[in-house]
Amino acid sequence: MKVIQCNTSLRFKSYNKYCCNRFSTQQLSDFPKTFNSKKIEHEWYQIWKDNNHFTIKNNEKAALKMLLPPPNITGTLHLGHALTVTIQDILARWYRMKGHPVIWIPGFDHAGIATQMMIEKYLFKVKGISKSDVGKEQFLSFVWQWKNEKQNNIKSQLEALGASLDWSKEYFTMSKDHNVAVMEALVILNNRNLLYRKKDLVNWSPTLHSTISDIEVERLYITKKTQLKVPGYKKMITFGEIAYIAYPVKDSKHEIVVATTRPETLFGDVAIAVHPDDERYTKYIGHQVWHTLRETYIPVISDPLVDRQYGTGAVKITPAHDPLDYQIAINHQLEIIEVIDEYGNITGIGKQFKGLPRFIAREKVLNELSNKGILKSISDHEMYVPLCSRSHDVIEYLLKEQWFIKCESMAQKALQAVEQGHLKIIPNTYEKSWYDYLNNNRDWCISRQIWWGHSIPAYYFTVEGKTEWIISRTENDAKTIVQNKYGPDVKLYKDQDVLDTWFSSAILPFAVMGWPKKTEDFKRYYPLTLMETGNDILFFWVVRMVMLGLELTNCIPFNEVLLHGLVCDAYGKKMSKTTGNTVSPENIINGITLNDLIAQMKESYNAGLISESVLKRMLNANNKQFPNGIPEHGADALRMTLCSHNIKNQHIKFDIMECQTNKFFLNKIWQAGKYVLLMTSEQVYQEPTNMTIIDQWILSRLSLMINIVSDSFMQRDFHKAIASMKQFLYYEFCDFYLEATKWGYKSKDIDAHISHTYSLRKCLEVFLRISAPIIPYISDDLYKRLSNEFPEFLSVPSLMQAQYPVPQQYNEWRDVSLDEKINDVLNIILKIRSIIGNVSKKLNPEVHIVTSKFENLKFYNDVINLIKGGSKIFNIFIFLKDDYTEDKNSVFYNYSSDCTLFIITENSSILQQFKENILKDTITQKN
Repeated sequence: MKVIQCNTSLRFKSYNKYCCNRFSTQQLSDFPKTFNSKKIEHEWYQIWKDNNHFTIKNNEKAALKMLLPPPNITGTLHLGHALTVTIQDILARWYRMKGHPVIWIPGFDHAGIATQMMIEKYLFKVKGISKSDVGKEQFLSFVWQWKNEKQNNIKSQLEALGASLDWSKEYFTMSKDHNVAVMEALVILNNRNLLYRKKDLVNWSPTLHSTISDIEVERLYITKKTQLKVPGYKKMITFGEIAYIAYPVKDSKHEIVVATTRPETLFGDVAIAVHPDDERYTKYIGHQVWHTLRETYIPVISDPLVDRQYGTGAVKITPAHDPLDYQIAINHQLEIIEVIDEYGNITGIGKQFKGLPRFIAREKVLNELSNKGILKSISDHEMYVPLCSRSHDVIEYLLKEQWFIKCESMAQKALQAVEQGHLKIIPNTYEKSWYDYLNNNRDWCISRQIWWGHSIPAYYFTVEGKTEWIISRTENDAKTIVQNKYGPDVKLYKDQDVLDTWFSSAILPFAVMGWPKKTEDFKRYYPLTLMETGNDILFFWVVRMVMLGLELTNCIPFNEVLLHGLVCDAYGKKMSKTTGNTVSPENIINGITLNDLIAQMKESYNAGLISESVLKRMLNANNKQFPNGIPEHGADALRMTLCSHNIKNQHIKFDIMECQTNKFFLNKIWQAGKYVLLMTSEQVYQEPTNMTIIDQWILSRLSLMINIVSDSFMQRDFHKAIASMKQFLYYEFCDFYLEATKWGYKSKDIDAHISHTYSLRKCLEVFLRISAPIIPYISDDLYKRLSNEFPEFLSVPSLMQAQYPVPQQYNEWRDVSLDEKINDVLNIILKIRSIIGNVSKKLNPEVHIVTSKFENLKFYNDVINLIKGGSKIFNIFIFLKDDYTEDKNSVFYNYSSDCTLFIITENSSILQQFKENILKDTITQKN
């Protein structure tokens, strides 16, 4: 067999110092100099779609079943979405390559409150109209137009990220099919007595004019007097203060001083409460005090719920606007007086303050109390301000008749699912939070007073002055039930409220599979394998999916929950439009000029999507961060950056500079591909009978990387997989091994040529398959180019159809003892680099490695090409200590007890620089 397919005698004459240029450049004529992500990404995504790589291919192996947490149709994807997509896509591609069926379902969430708010802002800013101006029907038509536009934009973003979603199974949470599932879920819950209607104290957002659930309330903790911006107020509002107000005791010269942070609610006071064991107030229990503003007496009561350490230990009871006060009022059958209305204004009970916004009334009430001489003092006070997570308005507690879901029994089932090991939470540090939340879970208020959302299938009618409610799948069904019982003359009315968005999202794992019908998809693909999402919606969404899944399907909806942290900027600060530090994924992928970036922000402002103050912050932040715009990085570099940090951490720092570093890494892969093509395309590829030591070493390192990446994927530690890939390709393969092969090809050793050719091509082929789930675009593109030249590469449309490297197939290459020996050699190379520093290689310094051990002499000579290639020094020689004579033009470094490095040059100034470098290194080591 001819080993080399060219004239070897001519070959050695045409090499330059570091690289082989003997081959015709014809093989590289269509091989771009650098990796151009922008050119190939759209083409490859279309290839994947056209070849149906995203659809499920059923076989006997266990399927990976996932759904994409549906992005809201409020706007565009942010980096948190991009992280979710990347994690799930890595897993989907990995499982496909391992031969498992994969079903990954895309979808979009109607996001009731968030979308309605966004469109209201848009209409007011652009058209100068409110939703009440156009009416419900026309407003909802605007919403559907918005939905279609934004959904298409988001879909394009998902495709740009490389998301291998099965678009044939795309869902929307306001579709007709999903509405059927939502209605059925409510009917079942009602039939099981888990749905009820009750007048209770709820979280009310005056801005939204709607209730929100407990977990949609953000608690802003403040420690002193603080000015906050509140929607609807032109000036800042003061929080973090407590007022001390006197209530004179009836028929006594004494008074009880009460501390409150909410003086605007004084008109709703119905009692003063103290703890029954508080000796300061025992004598007043059962007495009455004069309420100066209401001009009436109210009782002094005792209740163990009172916190003796709060304020003065005596608290005013305003049951219509405080959960604790409400409970105390129920315990003592006290009157309930509503002081604040749905718009956040003072009701008629507030006398002269009627109609005033609550926080304007606060100031005026304090002035009135001061004028009457009963305001004792005001001081700083630690407190939390309850904020609506959507509108950022201050929550008001109001008494409203709403629909609730009983959660106690469902919560216990969800708790037991984790306790008994049926549901795995990763990282497991969240298990305690899971237990704490479910053990203290309250019933879920699901009513929302907005227009955009699933209509609650509730109907009411009045018979003999009494209002009754009925839950029914359709209005016709409800009419039939009512008329059969009360006759044809009973008029039926529809509940105008809509459902909490999180309810329709909570049934997604089974609804997307066709539930309530027993479809083939439901039978085959439910429950899901994995639910991957951000840790910030563990209680908003994940808990509720588990509760409703267990209740409605008698099955846990997924077996594993993987929670990733909050994506923050490079300084660890939460990304938000408010702070102006957000960066959109598409701008990182495609790049953008500063002018276009500014135009984007102004467009958002002109559409009413951001305020003027936010616009200013964003402009300032972007001018500082990106004075020259954002360079184009491509999807692969973004994906690598997002997963280069431990996704299980509470916060994940995102530094756009890492995207640039990862782009360089991708280009390193590309250049390695070009080198392998150039050096080996005219060589015969065959397994060597005499493999060089450095080839044995690189294959051992390849085997180690395969094991680490496989284990890391199993543990969902993608950062470890990426670190291992970089260690291998960047450091071991390119920095050392590839450089060594240049010297091997310069030799006349045909066995070395065969060995290098086999190892170079084997490493690159396996590496591209290993990296394909993480960086699919470059992996597929480079693999396809090389497969046209190298017959041992697989002939597949995409690496998604290739087998993922299995550790067991490569374990025979693993040689730990060789790794340790080579690691010692690499350290010698690094020491040579350190000593020589930035001295020009044209000065041609000479390096002598002197060892006292014969086995080292032989080994160092066997890997001399590795030392030459790694150090970029041509003149390197190995000596036994007993045979060595020191050159007068040299400096030496005692590397170890049996190895000394001598650096030789006739240039005295350079020699002095070597000495200084050695001295610095010695001092550094001692320190």
